[in-house]
Amino acid sequence: MTVAILTDVSVRMRTGVLRFFGKHITEQRPFVEMERERSRTRTKDDEKLVCDIDYYASLDGLRAQQFEIVTQDRFVLQLFRVYDPSEPEERKKSRYPVLLIHGLLQSAGAFCVNEEDSLAFYLCKSGYDVWLGNNRCGFDYKHLDLKSYNDRRLWEWDVRDMATKDVPSFIDFILDKTGHQKVGLVGHSQGTTQIFLALSRFHVPDLGRKISGFCALAPSVYAGPLIDRGFFKCFRYLSPSTYRLLFGIHAFIPAMLVLQSIIPKRAVTYCSYAMLHFLFRWSDDRWDKFLKGRMFQFSPVYVSAESMRWWLGKDGFATRRCIFDAESSEPWFDSRCPPVALWIAQEDSLVDGERLINRLENAEPDVVLLKKKVIPTYEHLDVLWAVDAVDQVAKGVKEVLWSTAYQRENFQCPTECEDL
Repeated sequence: MTVAILTDVSVRMRTGVLRFFGKHITEQRPFVEMERERSRTRTKDDEKLVCDIDYYASLDGLRAQQFEIVTQDRFVLQLFRVYDPSEPEERKKSRYPVLLIHGLLQSAGAFCVNEEDSLAFYLCKSGYDVWLGNNRCGFDYKHLDLKSYNDRRLWEWDVRDMATKDVPSFIDFILDKTGHQKVGLVGHSQGTTQIFLALSRFHVPDLGRKISGFCALAPSVYAGPLIDRGFFKCFRYLSPSTYRLLFGIHAFIPAMLVLQSIIPKRAVTYCSYAMLHFLFRWSDDRWDKFLKGRMFQFSPVYVSAESMRWWLGKDGFATRRCIFDAESSEPWFDSRCPPVALWIAQEDSLVDGERLINRLENAEPDVVLLKKKVIPTYEHLDVLWAVDAVDQVAKGVKEVLWSTAYQRENFQCPTECEDL
C-alpha cells in the first residue's frame, strides 16, 4: 500500500507540472465531455457513499431485496434480487431469471455502481428478473456452525468450493423461488472461473442443465503476462507450509477490511484505487470519475488465504497459467455445457481471453460459442465500469440471454429483443 501510494503521488506530481505548463491530461480522457454533462444533473443523494445495493437501486427507481441461503457445507450466503417496486406481482413472474456473479475481492455491488448504466439495473429495466450473488464470507463471514473468526475450518476453502457449492446454491434457490426450470448466467473475472469450473466434466457438469446461457465478461481461465510480475511471482516459490506460516489459514490480509471500517470513505476509494492501479496496472481512464467512490464501497471483501494460494501459490493457477490442465487434449466440457458468449478486454494483462477463444473453438467440440467480442482499449474492469459499457457489453449480454432463454414464449420479451 505504501509503494502504491508513493507511486500515485509521483504520477500526480508529474500531472501537476504538466498542467502548470498548459497540458491538461484529464482533457485526454475519452469521455470527459460526457462526464461534465452528467455532473450537471446530479444531486446530493447521488454523492452519498454507502455499501448498500438497495440505496443505489432506489436512486434509479428500483429496489433490491436481500435473501440468505445456505450452502452444502453450511456457509450462509447473501443473494440480492433487483426489482421494479411499481410493477405488479404477476408481471414480475413473467421476467426471465438471470444470475450475476462477481470477481475476486469484489461483491455483488460491482454490478450496481454505474447509475442507470449499471449492468444489474440495465438488465432489470430491460425486462429481466435480476439476481446478484455474494460469494462465501464476503463482508460478513457467516456459517451455521462455525462462529469464531479464529476457527480455521471457516477458512479452509478455495475457488473450487465456490464453484461446486456456492454457484449451485444460488441457482437452486432462484429456480425454487421463481418456479422456473433454467436461469441465465453472467460472470465477471473470478465469477467466470467459478462457473467454468462448475460446468467442467471434473466438477458438477449436470449444473449445465439448469443454465440456459452463460455470458463471460473478462473471463479468467488463462493467465495473462501480469502473473509474472515480481511480487506475484514470489508466491510461487513458497511451499504450502511456508505460505501458511506467513498468511495463516484465515482471511487473506484481513487488515484491508479493518482499514476500510476506520478511515473516511473517500480515503478508502483513494487507497483501493491506488493499490489496484499499482498491482494490476488498471486505469480509470474510461470510468466516470464522479462514480469512482461508489465502485470501491463494495470491495475489498473477505477472501480466504487458501483461495489466494490457489490463484498465486506453488502448483496453482499461476504455475499452470490456467484453471485447468492447459496441455491436455481431452475436452474440459461435454454436451451438458450451456451456450457460451465471451467479452474480452484487449488491454487486459491479468487474463488471456483470446487464448480461451482459441480453446473453445478448436478443442471443445461440445461447446457452442455464440459470441466472441474483443474490445480494443478495454481493461479488466472496463467491461463493467466503462462509460460506454452499455453499448460495448450490456446490450450484447441482454441479447444473448434472450436468444438462449428456455421456453421464452412463457416470458416477457426484453426491450429491443423482439427480432431475436
